[in-house]
Order: sequence, then C-alpha cells, then structure tokens
Amino acid sequence: MEPDRSGKGRFVIALAIFFVIAVTIPLLANVLPDHTRTLANAPEILSRTYITRVVNYAVSGKKADMVVAGSSLVVFPHVLTDGYYEKVPVPVPDPIEYADFLRNYVEMAFLKRLLAESGDTKNGDKKVVDSSSVVDLGVPSLMLSDCELLFEKLQSNNAMPKTAVLLLAPRDFMDNTVAVDRNLFLHEINGRITASELFSSKSYGNFFGKLFAAADYGVNETARQFRTGWQRVILGVKRWGRKRKKEMVTPDRELALRYFYFGNGKLPDLDVYKTRYNPPNRERINEQLAAMSRLLDMLKANSVNTTVVLMPLTRENFALIDDQAKFQIFTGMARECEKRAVRYIVAPNLDSYERGDFLDSVHLNAPGGNKFFRRLAKVLSEPQQ
Repeated sequence: MEPDRSGKGRFVIALAIFFVIAVTIPLLANVLPDHTRTLANAPEILSRTYITRVVNYAVSGKKADMVVAGSSLVVFPHVLTDGYYEKVPVPVPDPIEYADFLRNYVEMAFLKRLLAESGDTKNGDKKVVDSSSVVDLGVPSLMLSDCELLFEKLQSNNAMPKTAVLLLAPRDFMDNTVAVDRNLFLHEINGRITASELFSSKSYGNFFGKLFAAADYGVNETARQFRTGWQRVILGVKRWGRKRKKEMVTPDRELALRYFYFGNGKLPDLDVYKTRYNPPNRERINEQLAAMSRLLDMLKANSVNTTVVLMPLTRENFALIDDQAKFQIFTGMARECEKRAVRYIVAPNLDSYERGDFLDSVHLNAPGGNKFFRRLAKVLSEPQQ
C-alpha cells in the first residue's frame, strides 16, 4: 500500500507559496509609484539607506580619524559639495540609483581636501591630513539620543575616532514628529551586533546560548540582505538596456537638484518644521540636552577631540522657533560645552548665509556647503584654546 504523501505535498506547496510571496512583495514594493517622489517625501528605501550606511559603518570596526555626525544637515551639503567640487559621480535624479550610491558613501572628499589645504598652509603638515579618514555619519531626523547611541556602538567596536564634529540644529533637540517609543535608527543599530560583541558579551550565557544568538542574528541578517538584494535587482532592471550615465552635480543642474531633493525649491518644508517645532516640548529638549551631556562625557573619556557646531538656518525657519525654546537650547548647548572645555562654534544664522545658500529652509546646497566647510576646516585646523 502506497504511503500517504498528501501532508508532505501540502507542505511543499505551502513552502513554494511562501517563497513566491517573499519574492513578490519586495519586488512590487520597489516598483510602486512612490519611488518617483522627491526626497522631501522619501519612500522607505531611501530612509533605510541613510540609516543602513551609518549602521554598516558603525559595526564594521573601521576607525576614522574624524567623524562628522548630525542629521540631514550634514548629509546634503556633504554629498553636494563632493559632487560639485570633487567631481564625485552622484547619480541623480533616480531615487533608487541614488540610494544604491549612498549606501556605502561616507567619505567626505571636499572637507578632507580643505583640511589638507589648511594643514599645509599653517604648518606644512599636509601628509598627515591627506592620509586621514574623514567620514560623514549623519542620519536624517537624528536626535541627540540617537547620536549618543551611534557613538556607543563605535565605542563597543573599538572604533572611536580621534576627532568628532557634531553639526547640530534646534530640530535635533525638539522634533515633535519623531516618536519617543518607536525609532527606526534605534531598532536598526541595536539589531546589528558584531561577532566580537556577540561572543564577548555575558548577556548570551554559555557557548550554546551564544551559538543560538548567532543563528538568530544570522537569520535576521539574511532577511536584511534579501531585502537589499531585491532592491538591487530592481535597480538592475531599471538600468537594463541603457548605458549608465556618470551624472555629476554641476552648477547648471541646480534647478533639477532643487526639484529632486525638495520639490520646487520654494521652502515647501516650512509647514513641516512648524509642526516639528511647535508646541515646544521643553521636557524633550531637556532629555536631549542630557543625552548631549552624556555623549560629550563619553567622547572625553575616550580622549576624542570634540567640536560642536550650531548650524545655520534661513530667517524663515529660524522665525518658527519659540523664543524660550531657542534660549533653552542655545544656552544649554553652550553650558554643556563650557563645562567640558569643548569647542563650540555658532555658525551665523542670518547674516553670513543668504537664501541662495540653501536648498530649502535648513539644508545648505553646494555653494552654501562650500562656504560652511571652508570656515569649519579653518577652525578645525587651529589649535583649541
């Protein structure tokens, strides 16, 4: 009598259906029209890419000479100045192609060159700067508590830099649109543990506990790579049959870039920032100032030379912030830096920067980034008082 194989057959069919769904859903998600939107309303592939690039670096064990951290106020002028002045081929305006490029792009070529020139001008020590690694670990919508978490991860992997530059703005202390109990960056960086962390930690018990934890992490990492792999498949399909252009950011493409990044370039983000700033949450501001305090202590304990910079904003954006909130944030930042003898730079908010230096109400464009990074390089090259 033939054995009943109906149960095994159903299992095989169910498994096949599962794999079809697993393959189809990411495929469909990546070809939805949402992926044609501008970065002001970026789809998940882009927001995750910004986070993935930083998390990948944080767990890699690489050690930079200088880490520049902050929110998207770091990322945009960095990428644009590298495109304009260093001829880095930044693929625009395709969001998926841009995301693929950004996934691993952290080196700050323009700032690195300026630092090299500043070093050469002052003391002839150009080779030291030329051989250094200057990386951008900016994450859009990053708060100070996130920044603290990032450096904790670098510390746990023995990858603390020699120098840390924190480019901060009021939003980093008071964003009402960032949920307190659900943070994508927090989830991603906590979910990425290195092998050395896994097997050196006492949290996972004996050898078999650590082996189980390693298997669990492996499954999750495979799922992550599966998702990323399908994004790359879609990217390949989009490129099929056409020669990829090495499109660079050049001055004559300024209008196209304004649309690509933020729509029509007419400060469409002001309503968003009005919601982010108001009503001002004074308790959250104090929490983020406390996170900044802990971060500065951590950096000092690791002998990291730290500089804190208050970034420039447009007049229109600056006017949205409640006066008492401004006072609370600005005096708090100055106080925490002064306590620890940390260099604190206030980039002029209204006078030195013009409307044409910004992509929208807060993000510097390439000319604005040129102005900002030149001043920053000059300050960083001077001995700290």
